[in-house]
Amino acid sequence: MAALFQVDKYILAVCIGGRLMAGMRRSSVSLTQKTVQSIRFFGLLVAQLCTYSMLSALCFAYPLYLFDYSGSSTLYGAVAAIAFIPGVLATPVGGILADRGRQREVLVALGIALMTASLLSIPMKRSLPLVVVVAAILCVQYGVQSLLKPMLQIETVRMAGEKKVERATALVSQVTMVSNILGPVVGTAVYGCFGIDALCTTASVAFAMSALLFGGALKQNASSETMGDGATRMTCRNDFRESIRYLLQNASLVAVILLAAVLNLALVGLTIGAPIIVTKHLGMQSSRVGVVEVALGLGGLTGSGLVSIWPHRFSLNGICRYVAMICFGVVPIFVTLLFGADVCVFTVFTVGSAWVMVWAAIASVEIIAFVQRAAPTELCGKVLSVVYMVLSCATPIGQLVYGLAYDRWTPAIVFAGMLAVLTLTTALFYRLKSRLWRLS
Repeated sequence: MAALFQVDKYILAVCIGGRLMAGMRRSSVSLTQKTVQSIRFFGLLVAQLCTYSMLSALCFAYPLYLFDYSGSSTLYGAVAAIAFIPGVLATPVGGILADRGRQREVLVALGIALMTASLLSIPMKRSLPLVVVVAAILCVQYGVQSLLKPMLQIETVRMAGEKKVERATALVSQVTMVSNILGPVVGTAVYGCFGIDALCTTASVAFAMSALLFGGALKQNASSETMGDGATRMTCRNDFRESIRYLLQNASLVAVILLAAVLNLALVGLTIGAPIIVTKHLGMQSSRVGVVEVALGLGGLTGSGLVSIWPHRFSLNGICRYVAMICFGVVPIFVTLLFGADVCVFTVFTVGSAWVMVWAAIASVEIIAFVQRAAPTELCGKVLSVVYMVLSCATPIGQLVYGLAYDRWTPAIVFAGMLAVLTLTTALFYRLKSRLWRLS
């Protein structure tokens, strides 16, 4: 019996040891998978940062280069507006690609396309009119950016986990805002010290690095499992119609998106007005424009960071409050443009711009996160692309309108109109308050 007991103890020990070793192996495998997933997620974020930063640098420096060359606000606004059109048209395609999978191949190809376009712009300037070259390079930049945005939004949320939609959306917004800070800084430094050709060369290197990171971070057809066979066989036209049909069935959601577009339209006057107010109205150097752009980026980063840290403190229900806070940021800018000295105007304009972007970022994150939560999984990318398209449509319209407005009227009058639109938007969001409560 004693011997049998010893054998039983031995067998029991072996079994327990085996189970412990198996558990350790499973834990090791699980830990390894989590580590690999974290590395891939980090690589995806770094690739986004590189891509968006260089896009921001080029989209900042090239219009400024044209404005320094021509001195015309109308030409500046018109070229910027024309350049946005391919981006608006490309946005639905980006959403369709996001829902169909194959993000890895598409993102790598887009990175290579950006690299090639940046390099080709250098010899093009010597043989073509500057307006044509600037318009062409901006068309490529904005078009590719519109393709990237829905795909990167969807892929980031998928890698972070569907339960963390708001945090992942805020994280994408933070990357974008950091890029909006780095872009003007890099653009101003390289363009101011070495010229536009050096900036294009720097951008091409960054885009090549992004293509490599996209290839390493994403799995082959990583997202294709979320789609059914029927969705794969659908045409692009049917995909777009399906997303439009879904939105039209949700009237309150459409109202929110349209009001967000009006909000975006109003805020274009702030972004396009920065180089015009600083260089033309105040007579300061172009480097001061970079300071305002950094302030805009820091404001947006702060707003998205607040949502990321305290997501429960913010919701779509508070959208009218967020827009009202935007108005409070525009008022002192308007007042100083009427009565302030140059240094005072620049300071208030910089601080006010940062304040406006804090609340604009919060409003943007909440709207995008809500749309992504509300839309069915198989339609999420397409619906988001339609939302981005509607919001993007406001940008070229605003650039054209504000470009003409800054040439014809003083900045104070332009900001008075902007404040009127923002006040009306706040009132309309307030009228939608009960519907927004039911939606959220």
